[in-house]
Amino acid sequence: MNLPKYALDAVKAIAKRHDIEYRGRIVQRDINNLGYELVDVARCLTQLSESDFSKSIRYERRPTDDIYICAFTKAGNEEAKPDDLYVKLCLIDNCLVVDFATFHLGRF
Repeated sequence: MNLPKYALDAVKAIAKRHDIEYRGRIVQRDINNLGYELVDVARCLTQLSESDFSKSIRYERRPTDDIYICAFTKAGNEEAKPDDLYVKLCLIDNCLVVDFATFHLGRF
């Protein structure tokens, strides 16, 4: 059984502080293309549940990433269909920052 590397409660606590970084321009572009602001990304993270967890991916020279697949509706857009999101993240420096490797519409 594949379990998350990072405690979801820690991810949510960090997200509430908006201590979020994007790993590269592609992540930033994808978030911008969704019309999301930092507050939306943080809110998405605080709404993750254990049932949204998909898998963890271990890398040889990088931190392990946890992958979540979730449905999220941007605040003020409650009438719209939720975005199905693929979110790949890790915690840097033992829970100081959420680092996004991927944050885009799901391709399932």
